[in-house]
Amino acid sequence: MFAAGALSGIILHYTGFMVILIINILVFLIASMLIITVKKDQVIPADVENTSSFVSGIQYVWRHKLILSVGLLSILPLIVTQLFNVSSPDYVSTILKANSVVYGFSDMAYGIGGLLSGLIMGSIISRVSNRSIIVSFFSAAAIALFSLFIGDKILLMYFGSLVIGLSNSSLRIVINTVLMEQVDKAYMGRATSLWNGTAQFIEIFASTGMGFANDKFGANFGFFIMFVIMIVGVVWSLGVLKKKRDA
Repeated sequence: MFAAGALSGIILHYTGFMVILIINILVFLIASMLIITVKKDQVIPADVENTSSFVSGIQYVWRHKLILSVGLLSILPLIVTQLFNVSSPDYVSTILKANSVVYGFSDMAYGIGGLLSGLIMGSIISRVSNRSIIVSFFSAAAIALFSLFIGDKILLMYFGSLVIGLSNSSLRIVINTVLMEQVDKAYMGRATSLWNGTAQFIEIFASTGMGFANDKFGANFGFFIMFVIMIVGVVWSLGVLKKKRDA
């Protein structure tokens, strides 16, 4: 996926958008044909008590304030990821005065950060406390975003994208680990859908507002907003996870 980001930027710059569309069409057709070959397994219904409604899932989360707080904390990296995708193209074009190749490589750098997260988090999470990891990655993302806000260098864009990709992916891994430890397995699916649905609902308005703000104040303004969100994450995680430790 991260290689596709760089390749797409190069193809777009030298051939145009039509080639990108044709490649997408072909890939989706291949995927559709592969799905047809998949055999469906027989579903064995689980013997679960009468707690299957979505409303009961919301009530469960609301009764457990720690789970509610950690779940809301997990939304912040999702929102920042979406806002980063909104701001990055404008930033590359208007602040860096660069082309789609630069954007493609910055997208690749973000993906490399996500890949690194998957490779190293298994080792880190077994040695370092969840609280320390979460605070550290929120802080790292905040520093990277503020650097992009005040800077205007292509290499800084690459490095910042890598750090943000690493931080956001790592935060999702660790926070979801905390949730899996705290949430009853019978409610885990509904709790996860609640966080993701809430994040997507917020993103609808946040993305639109980010676009207007970037047009009015400059494409780098979006990175300042994301910096503020990550600082909120630092403060929030310090308070929420302290309660978890005390409990």
